[in-house]
Amino acid sequence: MIENYKGWDITLTWDDNHSFTKNSSIKNTFNQKEKWKGVNLKGNSIYGASLKEIRHIIDYPKLHN
Repeated sequence: MIENYKGWDITLTWDDNHSFTKNSSIKNTFNQKEKWKGVNLKGNSIYGASLKEIRHIIDYPKLHN
């Protein structure tokens, strides 16, 4: 865990399998849109390209539906 922000545990997902996409020309390229993961106490998950984006999603969830 990198930090706890308003009840969300935010981590960096460098080694998670869901963060990689298969491309015919490039093997296992990193998907920047899922670089960071936030999980709340209910088990809900959110993904973002940066820590700032994860905080913005937590603060303004209706803008990211």
